[in-house]
Amino acid sequence: MATETPRIGARNRRVLVIAGGVVVGLAALFVLASVVEHVWYSGAVLPGVRIDGAPIGGKKDADARAAIARLSAQLDATPIRAHAGSRRFAVDPHLLDFRVDADATIREAHDAGRDTSPLQMVTDTVLRRFRPEVVHLVVHYDAARFQGLLDGWANAVATGLVEGGLRFDGTTVVPISPRPGRGLLRADAERSMQLMLNSGSRHDLELPIGDVVPRVDQAAVDAAAAHARALLTGKYVVVARATRVSLTPAQLAVTLGTRIDGNDLHLTVAADKLRFVLAGAFAAVEQAPVDASFDVSNPAAVKVVPSRDGKQLDTDAIGAAILRGNRSITATIRTEHPAHDTAWARALGISYQVSSFTTYHPAGQPRVHNIHLAADLINNTVVAPGKTFSLNETLGPRTPEKGYVKAPIILEEGFGEDFGGGISQLTTTLYNAVFFGGYVDVDHSPHHYYISRYPMGREATINFPSVDLQFRNDTRHGVLIRTSYGATSITVTFYGNTDGRRATEANRKILHTEPITDRLVLCPAKKPTDDLDNRCATLTALERETVATGETGYDVEFDRMIEMPGRPTVRQHYRVHYPMLQNTVLVGTTPATTTSTTTTTTAPKSRTPTTKRPAPKTTTSLPAHA
Repeated sequence: MATETPRIGARNRRVLVIAGGVVVGLAALFVLASVVEHVWYSGAVLPGVRIDGAPIGGKKDADARAAIARLSAQLDATPIRAHAGSRRFAVDPHLLDFRVDADATIREAHDAGRDTSPLQMVTDTVLRRFRPEVVHLVVHYDAARFQGLLDGWANAVATGLVEGGLRFDGTTVVPISPRPGRGLLRADAERSMQLMLNSGSRHDLELPIGDVVPRVDQAAVDAAAAHARALLTGKYVVVARATRVSLTPAQLAVTLGTRIDGNDLHLTVAADKLRFVLAGAFAAVEQAPVDASFDVSNPAAVKVVPSRDGKQLDTDAIGAAILRGNRSITATIRTEHPAHDTAWARALGISYQVSSFTTYHPAGQPRVHNIHLAADLINNTVVAPGKTFSLNETLGPRTPEKGYVKAPIILEEGFGEDFGGGISQLTTTLYNAVFFGGYVDVDHSPHHYYISRYPMGREATINFPSVDLQFRNDTRHGVLIRTSYGATSITVTFYGNTDGRRATEANRKILHTEPITDRLVLCPAKKPTDDLDNRCATLTALERETVATGETGYDVEFDRMIEMPGRPTVRQHYRVHYPMLQNTVLVGTTPATTTSTTTTTTAPKSRTPTTKRPAPKTTTSLPAHA
């Protein structure tokens, strides 16, 4: 039987031709739309391109760069947070030397969607209408600090895990046997951390925990122990120029340690400890380097004091020779360059005094010791262009080990004492130097109640780690912070170069005043803090005594006016509310003693307040260092 070939009718042929024409027309339309888009946005980021936290799609390159810069400033000021179960961690990103590379990021964003393949270019134009093309931030951070942070977290969350190592009891080598346990899944944690650092958000990172095994086994520990015992069997002779020193096993033992590298356990010699051991003998041939500094004797013309190279024993090379088993070592004296040399100082462009502020306090109080100690710690700090200064990061926790003493602190619900009390006076002084220098106010917290020794509204408190003072150097030049003090005052001065910028305060108004009222407390006081001196025992019925004076409440507003040659004046508005703090008045309830049958009512007495209540300084329940 013959098979009949199907034929396409004339009508169907017309339909196919029309359909084909539609497809070709749509394709041509998409190509045209893609070409128009690329031409129209030639100096901008293409629509549909986004960075988490920075809306940049369709923006001109300059506007997109500004959005990335704002995001960068936000990330600079936002702690990196992580948790593992109930353990929580918070790290300042500056500890990692973290920074966003805005120029590299804008290049990535600008190139997104601009493919070399015409087909891919058209496809991207269509797809970006339905799903965004995400560009990750280009960031930089110190790899060693990053790994050190993970080390700290791993040590904090480990349970049962013991890494193999060595301990030295004098010249006796004590092996530490490895043991498995529970701990941080390091590789997963590292990947999650890297993804977060490259994103525009700071979510609370959940650290992965699971079964972990030690990185080194018992064989590696035994090999390292054998190596250590061999090194501690005799003396070493170190010769540098005309000086010859014998290094004993006991001296060497204090410098030895271990380092895990992959699955190996290596012996180490700490160069700083070795220098300490040898310092006495080689003092004559060593000279410490000297950093460049600044002469500010003429505030209008700051001068750079040049740095000086030093001469130091190459203890790294000596340690390496010891680990190789060399018993006789000829040491070299190497030139040691200062951490901050003359070129570094001159490049900062610190030229003149930008701002200065002084606050005053009574002499001789314990808080003054803390103010001076903290002032010494920040003295001569240099804030590089674009960097953010954190007072909490610079000072760290205020502890007795650091020399801080107990002094009055303020709680929202009362007052007491703690180590470091009083350094919010330095904080306020520093804040005013920032204010009149025109630098970026990244973070500050006014005191909860008004304190008359500070400018109303233009002041700041501090508490580690939650309440901080941070400012960003937004100029092209460095900022040198100098502090000075006397028995009754503290001064903070900024030196730099603001290219003619001038910051002033204007338009100050006290909008509202709330007079102090009394808070009546019936005796006996239910809260011990209301009657610290047991005054209720001396009060009879209806007799009153003010035991703590309050503070007037205020609402104040003012502006910071920043003038820059050739640019419009910038007005920054501030408004601060200080709630009223009531007097605490005890009211006696014990009946008065009578001497006759006639009932006598004792008239309320007028007494001098026994306590001046220090004003609470924070809006949290944490102590603030007043």
